[in-house]
Amino acid sequence: MDTGLSGRRLTDRYVLEEELASGGMGTLWLARDEVLGRSVAIRVLHAHLAGDEALLDRFRMEAVAAARLSHPAVVRVFDTGTSGDVVFIVMELVEGETVAELLERRGALPAAEASMIARGVLQALAHAHREEVIHRDVKPGNILVTRGDHVKLADFGIAKAAFAEEDLTTTGNLLGTSRYLSPEQVSGGEVDARSDLYAVGVVLYEMLTGRPPFEAETHIATATMRLTGDPAPPRSVKPGIPRKLEAVVMRALARDPSERFQSAEDMNAALDRAVPGAEMPPDEPRYEDPPPQRSLIRSWVMVPFVLALAAALAVGGFLLLEGFGQDRDAPATPGAERAARLEVSRAYSFDPGGDREEHDENLPSAIDGDPSTSWATEGYTTADLGGIKEGVGLVLELEEDAEVGAVSIQTELPAWEFSVFPGDSPGTFDMSAPLGSFQVEDGGTYQLDSTETRHLLVWITSLVPDGEGDYRAVVNEIDLLPPSG
Repeated sequence: MDTGLSGRRLTDRYVLEEELASGGMGTLWLARDEVLGRSVAIRVLHAHLAGDEALLDRFRMEAVAAARLSHPAVVRVFDTGTSGDVVFIVMELVEGETVAELLERRGALPAAEASMIARGVLQALAHAHREEVIHRDVKPGNILVTRGDHVKLADFGIAKAAFAEEDLTTTGNLLGTSRYLSPEQVSGGEVDARSDLYAVGVVLYEMLTGRPPFEAETHIATATMRLTGDPAPPRSVKPGIPRKLEAVVMRALARDPSERFQSAEDMNAALDRAVPGAEMPPDEPRYEDPPPQRSLIRSWVMVPFVLALAAALAVGGFLLLEGFGQDRDAPATPGAERAARLEVSRAYSFDPGGDREEHDENLPSAIDGDPSTSWATEGYTTADLGGIKEGVGLVLELEEDAEVGAVSIQTELPAWEFSVFPGDSPGTFDMSAPLGSFQVEDGGTYQLDSTETRHLLVWITSLVPDGEGDYRAVVNEIDLLPPSG
């Protein structure tokens, strides 16, 4: 490491003691604030960059944006200045381990621990977004878990106030690491708070599975994979991840921002429902003995590469693909029924009389435990599905064969009709003997002829007006229950 600045005094106040890390834009130092008598961390811009007015302005903007943030989950920025030829920012010194180091040391994390870390990041982002600051570079290297198990988000160095006139992610200025960029960042589109939530989804996916959701031979290929494809579900990579937690991850990773969580608070609440009361497991070691000291954020190493990535993407002219999503309000399922529900591993559509799919991208919303999200059929011209098919189905697959005695459905659009059929295998159902036929009510539970099965078809045969000129059925949440008694 370069030690040329060791011992240097900045503005007659800060003494640089030890270089901790070096990256593309500058070096990170352990320093002493002699006025307040405390240790701090100081970023020093590389000398050859300090003369670049555009980079210097961005560096100063970082300090102004980050200094507005005051939250226990945010690494504080205390001061900024110029001392001779040295441009610097003074930050809170945090002793702990980055999530990047944690993953390198331990691999995939338990669901409760990963959720706890993600929720800490979301608390930091909720505060930042209220202050109209977008982080734009959320990644494991910017997330610290302290020795007291507190989570802190650092390096708002590429953050920008949302109301600023110039977009620093436009061509030639795209910042962020390729693995964690949102599709709109890759394509040079508009960036907002939902871009940060996409990055949290990527980090959570990596914490749960031990690998990022997108990875290719080159960084450019890695970045562009998310423009045209979805990642493999986390449970297909690492079995045992809670189904509802997987649903949270997949929603956060939606290519269309309108299909993601619309706020950090919403995603935080969904994580709480998916893994209630997630805390660090007391018997799970998180630090080596002795614990790492002064393990701070190293986020600048990738900046020169990412600037080149931005130029390459500009030449390629990548575009985002559009999708759609639905956020709905619906009452919660009674707690006793939720506790007794059978574990549904996945849902898929059954449309033998049509194009073999029915809004499949929204199917996880029917089983994610969140009644504010939903799956809906396509819109049809009449209640009998336009007279073009006998019905359309939602198939629920259990973790294993189980005795099913009832189905519970929450919907914001009641009065559509359905029948229920068991199946020996995916796509194979005995349509001659329904377990029951019903007209759905909001929050209703429907008793079935009990049967042991792994696959259950909810066969929708009559739709209702959706208020927009079409007929459809909507499922906000559906559960399978064992026989009562």
